[in-house]
Order: sequence, then C-alpha cells, then structure tokens
Amino acid sequence: MRLFQLALLIPLIALAGCAGGKHPVRGIVTLDDGSPLTKGLVVFERIDGGPPVSARGEIGADGRYELSTDTPGDGVPAGKYKVLVNPLDLSDVPDEQKQLPFDVKYTKFETSGLECEVKAGGTDFPIKLSRPADPKHRP
Repeated sequence: MRLFQLALLIPLIALAGCAGGKHPVRGIVTLDDGSPLTKGLVVFERIDGGPPVSARGEIGADGRYELSTDTPGDGVPAGKYKVLVNPLDLSDVPDEQKQLPFDVKYTKFETSGLECEVKAGGTDFPIKLSRPADPKHRP
C-alpha cells in the first residue's frame, strides 16, 4: 500500500516543482550597442501550445527581467509566444512619436519580430533591440 501511495505522490511533487505547469523565463534586454535597457516591460502572448496566455516581467535597471503569469515569479506555461517590449512611458504621446531608446517596432506583437518557445525546465531569452531607424526619434 505504501508503494502505491508513493507512486501517486511522485507526479504531484514533480508538478509542484514546475509551479503548476509553469516554467521560469528570464533574460536580459540590451540595445544593439550592448548596453542594458534600464526600464520597461517584456510581454509574452502565447500563439501555439495551448489556450491563450499572457505573461509579463518588469525590466530592472540592469536590463534583467523574469516573467510572471498570475503571481510574481510564477513562470510561464510551455508553448510558443510572440514578444513585445513596452517602454512604460505613460505619457499621452503615441508610441510612434516618443523618444524611445529602441525602434518603435518592438512595442507591438505584429511588428516586433520577437518569438520565444518556452520549454519545460525553464528558458533563458535574451532580447537585443535595435536603435530607432529614424534619428529624430532617438533620445
């Protein structure tokens, strides 16, 4: 009987270790010159591998981020995601007119060109952003 109970307990322990089927996703966001982006938000939206899921992580002063789905640091379900970077500029100025340190294309899922496959066990996803193409939009 104890062997049977142990056999039932092992999958539960494994599942708890993945935060209910979620896996850590972290990385660093840098500009094309290698300097870290010091403010912003990384947002993932699942496009394949299950029901719709959105995850986000604030970018720290060193450029590092860690994604959360429901609670801070809880990770992300496995699957394929499209990615955007939000500059966290809360002004009323449209993104296209803001003085961003990176190209405005990264602010929309449709134009960022960033995709990530989250795998069981965790994923490191460094993001390298190019500078604005239009010099008048550079800070």
